Amino acid sequence: MRRCFSLFVVVLLFQTASYSQFSQSQIPIPRREVRAVWIATVMGLDWPPKSYDPIEQQRSLREIVAKLKAANFNTIFFQVRGRADAMYRSQYEPWSQQLTGTLGQDPGWDPLELIIQEAHAQCMEIHVWFNTFLVKSGGPLPANSKPQHILLTHPEWIHQVNGEWWFDPGIPDVRIYNLKVAMDIVRHYDIDGIQFDYIRYPGKPLPDDATYRKYKQSLSRDDWRRENINKFARAFHDSTVSVKPFLKIGATPIGIYTNTNFAKGQQSYSELYQDSRKWLREGMMDYLAPQVYWTLGTSRGDPDFAAVVRDWSKNSYHRHLYIGIGAYKPEVLNQVPQLIDTARSIGIDGTSIFRYDNISDALDIGGRFRTLTNIPPMTWKDSIPPKSPMNVQVQNITDGIFSVRWEPPYSASDGDGAKYFDVYRSHIQPVDINNSENLIGIISGSTHQFIDTISRVTSAKYYYAVSALDKCNNESTPAVESVVIPEIALLAKTYTFDFKLGLNYPNPAESVVFMPYEIKEMMPVFLKILDKKNQEIMTVVDAVQAPGRYIAAADISKFENGTYWYLIVAGNFSEKKMFRVDN
Repeated sequence: MRRCFSLFVVVLLFQTASYSQFSQSQIPIPRREVRAVWIATVMGLDWPPKSYDPIEQQRSLREIVAKLKAANFNTIFFQVRGRADAMYRSQYEPWSQQLTGTLGQDPGWDPLELIIQEAHAQCMEIHVWFNTFLVKSGGPLPANSKPQHILLTHPEWIHQVNGEWWFDPGIPDVRIYNLKVAMDIVRHYDIDGIQFDYIRYPGKPLPDDATYRKYKQSLSRDDWRRENINKFARAFHDSTVSVKPFLKIGATPIGIYTNTNFAKGQQSYSELYQDSRKWLREGMMDYLAPQVYWTLGTSRGDPDFAAVVRDWSKNSYHRHLYIGIGAYKPEVLNQVPQLIDTARSIGIDGTSIFRYDNISDALDIGGRFRTLTNIPPMTWKDSIPPKSPMNVQVQNITDGIFSVRWEPPYSASDGDGAKYFDVYRSHIQPVDINNSENLIGIISGSTHQFIDTISRVTSAKYYYAVSALDKCNNESTPAVESVVIPEIALLAKTYTFDFKLGLNYPNPAESVVFMPYEIKEMMPVFLKILDKKNQEIMTVVDAVQAPGRYIAAADISKFENGTYWYLIVAGNFSEKKMFRVDN
């Protein structure tokens, strides 16, 4: 039973507050938006760490996912193909050198498989970030490997431009090869989306005269180049629809499509041959994450972020836009909260930050992601919501701790059940599910229980609502239940924290045991499970925690039936309670 909400993260994650100069935004936090980050693996920029130890690599990847979840991000763009190499088990291209130090050497584990498992357990989406037509960035030729690098097996497909090697997109076999590589991922991994980067020509002229003469048909050179990119995008879309019709297809074009009166720079349409708006207009892609890597205003001579975003918004063709924010630039990093406010005010579907390492010490984003949020549905893929959960029940376990239980919904008319559940809490009825402040949990569809902790009870009655979300993020009508707690509301007015260890829940426990506790001062806290001989068998909490109420969760699915103890130690306070396991 894996829970997808922060109450069960018992090791608190502290982040450096780099955005203290920004006050709380006056722009409401959207109830549905993509909050994404790019994780770059080329040269180990974000991951893997400077270590070839697989245990350390796996630990750091899990830590990244956990930190992003704790900060309320909901989408990860994970780079799996950097320079015609692989961060996954590919049939066509060699393992990345970043994993073992040797191109093509099997690391003995699969980073893509691991991050999919970790992200899905946290109710987050994984989109593979796929560098399309860029083959290699400078340096010597690749070493021999198995399989061999494409630069060695098909040099006739590739040109060197300004120190980099690029595929020639005008060669049909190049597009077929890249399609095979991408579809290999689609067929073998449970990804939520795929995002094409470098789906373009290089910024300097590609020496493709011979290719143009051979394949130009009746098109001008510029139109022919754009159509070569379009052909790849169209072929991938058509191939994917028959295999995974709900897979989200996206791309990350250069920030300026064409120059406007308010924004001028490198033009993706005419200089890089990216007709990205055609991809949206014709339905080849579901979203774009344009690289709008500039600040507000034009004081530096750069395009104005707001002007560029408005231009994209006017040309979305009812598809999604997740605006890319270039936090690798110090001047952009300093404005991230303002840039998110700007994108929200324009009505954009979300933002993505480039890249993880640049914001890893400031994941609080100036409070802009302080509430949970759902990913917006793509109604052109699926517009049928799931049925509502049934028989919602709320039970007061102890002061300020409530158990919310429900039964899963019947299948909807399209056969969909619940992939996730949303849990809301409000002291007002009806519960406003469009208010992001009311959303307190996003739960895996295999789980039908939520434990809620209210540190400061302020009402004699609370209303809980539970809704179901399907695989395309369509949300059901919520089912509502209430709980009356007049005696707790009265005490709350003068309530202060103390040192307490509460009774475990449920009792007897089955696959998971919940252990509530309370501390009155910031200090190191240890919570351990002991066997009947008082020997330690599991450490559940080992962290410095602030005053407050907590619930620790432990997976006891492999415990033998019988009697156990849980022990808390916090400074001079210690207490032990017994519980039973009955699997």
